[in-house]
Amino acid sequence: MGVKEVKTEVKTEVKTEGKGAAGSKTPVRKRSAGGRTPDAKKGKFAAGGKKFTPNKKFTKKPAGAGGAAAGAAAGAGTGTNATLPKDTAKTRRDRKLARKQKKPKFELTQQCKKIWEKLRSEKNNMSKKENHQLVDDLLKLVKQKENKLMNLVFAHDTSRIIQTCLKEGNEAQRSQIFGELKEKVVELSKNKYAKNILWKMAKYGTPEQRSHIIANFKDNVYGLVRKNKLSASIIEYTYNNYANKDQRHMFVRELCGKVYQLHPNSEAMGFGQVLSEMDAASDERKSLLSSFHKALLPLVEKQVMTLTLVHKVFYEYFMHCDDAVLRSEMIEAIRESLIHMIHTHDGAHVAMRCLWYGSKKDRKVILKTMKEFVIKLSTEEFGHLTLLAAFDCVDDTVFIKKAIITPMMKHLNEVIENQYGKKVLIYLMSPRDTTHFLPETIKLLTTGDNNPTSKKEMKVRHQELVQAAVGGVVEYLTDNVEEFVFNKSRFLLMETAIMKVDGKIIQPLVDAVVQLATPPFEAGQKNEDDRFHIAEHPSGHLLLKKIIVGESKKSETDASSCPIFSRALMRQVGAPKLATWGASNRGTLILLT
Repeated sequence: MGVKEVKTEVKTEVKTEGKGAAGSKTPVRKRSAGGRTPDAKKGKFAAGGKKFTPNKKFTKKPAGAGGAAAGAAAGAGTGTNATLPKDTAKTRRDRKLARKQKKPKFELTQQCKKIWEKLRSEKNNMSKKENHQLVDDLLKLVKQKENKLMNLVFAHDTSRIIQTCLKEGNEAQRSQIFGELKEKVVELSKNKYAKNILWKMAKYGTPEQRSHIIANFKDNVYGLVRKNKLSASIIEYTYNNYANKDQRHMFVRELCGKVYQLHPNSEAMGFGQVLSEMDAASDERKSLLSSFHKALLPLVEKQVMTLTLVHKVFYEYFMHCDDAVLRSEMIEAIRESLIHMIHTHDGAHVAMRCLWYGSKKDRKVILKTMKEFVIKLSTEEFGHLTLLAAFDCVDDTVFIKKAIITPMMKHLNEVIENQYGKKVLIYLMSPRDTTHFLPETIKLLTTGDNNPTSKKEMKVRHQELVQAAVGGVVEYLTDNVEEFVFNKSRFLLMETAIMKVDGKIIQPLVDAVVQLATPPFEAGQKNEDDRFHIAEHPSGHLLLKKIIVGESKKSETDASSCPIFSRALMRQVGAPKLATWGASNRGTLILLT
C-alpha cells in the first residue's frame, strides 16, 4: 500500500465518523494544518491523535475565596467602569516604609541614624569632645538594643554609621569596635558594605591592629585575589600602604604556587633565591616553575590584573623563568592584558620582557592594545620605557609608525610638554645617548638585544624610525623655535634634533635658530620681549655652544659630515657681529668653542 493510499483511507474514516444507527449526520470535525482540532485549546487532539496535557504553569487554579473575590472585582470592573487607586509617589513611599518596618532592626537603625546624621553633618561645627560623645552614644545604643556590632556591618546604612564611628571616634572607641570585629576579617572583606569598615579599621587603626588584619589574610590570599574582587581591593590597599617587608613577602609568597609555599625556606627567601639554589636541569626546579606558571594563568583574564601585587608576582615570574616554552605560553596568555600593567614599575618591566621574548604575533597584539593609550604611556614614568623597548626590538617599523609614532605626532604638544614625552622623542632621534639617559636605563634596555625574534640590525631599525618621526618633530620645533631656544627644560630637544637629523629636513630649523642670532648684540640689554640676546641668554648660549662643539667633534670622527649650523651662523651673522659677542662672558664662551 502506497503513502497516498494510506492518507486517503485516513481522511475517509474521519469523514464517515459520526453517523448514527438512524443515519443522522453530525457536524464533521475539521482537521487543522497542525493535526489539531479546535478542541486542542481545551487539551484534546482530534480523533486518532495523542492526548494533550497543558503545562501546569499556565493552568488555572480552582477558584477559592481569593479567586472568587478577584473574579468578582474583575467582573465589577468590567461592568461598572471602576478604576484602581492611582499609584502615586506617596503610596510608593508608604509601601517602602511598611516593608522596612517589618525588618527586625528597623527601630534601632532609625535611632542610630538620628545621632549619625548630627555627627556627620555638624562634625565641623562641634569640638572633638562633642564628636566623641556622639560616637559613645551610638555605641551604647547599639549595645543596649543589639549587643553585637557584627549584625550591623552587612547593611548599607548601618555600615556607614560604623564607618563614621571609626573616623570620628577616639582611640578607645576605635579599639572597642576593632575588638568586636577582629576575628571576622576575611568575612568582612568579602561583603561590599563590610569591606569599607575593614578599610577604615586599617586606615584609622594602630600599627598592631593593622598587623592583625594582615595576619588574618595568611593562607587565604590566593583564593581571595582570584575569586573575590572586593577582598582583592582590601589586600591591595594594605599591601601598598601598611605592609612591612615581611608582610609583603607573605602576600607575594602565596601567589607563587604551592610548590614554592611548601619549600622549607620560602618564608625567609624570595622565589629567585630559592630557584637559584637548585640545579638548572633538576626536576625540582622544573616543578617549581611549573607550579608558579599554573598559579598565574587563572589570574590573567581577571580584574585583578590592575593590582600592583599581581604586577609584582608577574615580575618575579618573568625575571626568573628561563624555560622558553613556559615563558612563551605565558606571554601568549597575558599579551592582551599588559595594557593594565604598564603604568607601574613591575608591570612595565613585564611588558618589556614580553616584547623582547614574544613572537612577532605577540608583539603585534601588544602594540595594538597600546595604540589607544600611546599619549598616556609616553608621558608616564614607567610607561615610556615600554615604548623605548618597542623601538629597540620590533622589526616591523611600518606597524610601529602606524600604531605608535603617528598618534604621537597628532598630539605632539602634549608629548613635548612632558619630561618623559621628551625622552621618547629624543630616543627616536638619538637612541641610548648617555647625555640624556641614565646608565641604569641603558643597561636595562640592552637586556633585550639578544632576543631570538628580532632579525633586523638595530642601526637600520632606528634609521627607519627616525625617518618616520623626524618630519613632524622638526616642523613643530621650527614653528615654536623661540619657546624651545629660550627654555631651560626644552632646548636639549632642539639640540638633539639639529645634531642627529641629517639632510635637507633639518635646514629650516637651522635657519630659524640662526635667525635669532642676527639682531645686533649689546651686553646686558634686553629686547622688546624683555629677553636677553641669544648669545647672552642662559639657555640660548648653551644651545649654541653645544651645537658648535658637537659639530666639531662629529667632523673629527666623520670626515664626510658637514657642520651645517656653524656655517649658517657664520654666513648669516657675519664676523663683525660675532666679534661683539665678546663683550659678555657667555658670548665669549661661544666664541672660544
